[in-house]
Amino acid sequence: MRKYRYAIFDMDGTLIDSMPAWRNLGCDYLKGKGIKVPENLNEVISAMSMTESASFFKKEFGIRDSSKQIISDINELIKDEYKYKIPLKPYVKEYLSNLQRNKVIMCVVTATPVELAEVVLKRLEVLSYFSFVICCDEVGVGKSKPDIYYLAIKKMGANIADTMVYEDADYAMRTAKNTGFYTIGIYDESTRKSKEEMQLLCDKYVCSFQCLLKNKTS
Repeated sequence: MRKYRYAIFDMDGTLIDSMPAWRNLGCDYLKGKGIKVPENLNEVISAMSMTESASFFKKEFGIRDSSKQIISDINELIKDEYKYKIPLKPYVKEYLSNLQRNKVIMCVVTATPVELAEVVLKRLEVLSYFSFVICCDEVGVGKSKPDIYYLAIKKMGANIADTMVYEDADYAMRTAKNTGFYTIGIYDESTRKSKEEMQLLCDKYVCSFQCLLKNKTS
């Protein structure tokens, strides 16, 4: 396999085991407002950035708070999970160390606000592996569109042909693959229903970073 010089990592569900913390967050927020929660809420907002979700809540449920306030309230509900509880997924640190030894330049692209992302990555002692962390809200759309990936390669001084993208979600993987990146899918329990689709989409799909260490993907 050819050597790639750059790597873009998703965070939630890929590097860290955080998806259980997010599972009912939108529901909890709406319930706190006294709003009846639709059964398909998680499915509807899963591909959205925080800004998109806030706009959706305002439009769909008539919430009068500003989008900024909605995002702040949601972050308040989950911040302690990032500060104290969410763990690193197995073999992540070892794999990042391997890429660093091979002089691969790495960054994190996430839908989570940067301040929360940096808090959890620093606590888990992996923040230093990354040149930067950027959030989808910086481009105003989630990973159903390629804007955030374009921003990442611009900031790294990279090009698509020399860059790997690591994701756990099918919608993000589809965007990255269609944009032309070499794609590596990481299994997460939250996306188990789309495992077969991910296997078809990705250039490589693994159950954990241990598999990548064995295969020396870089």
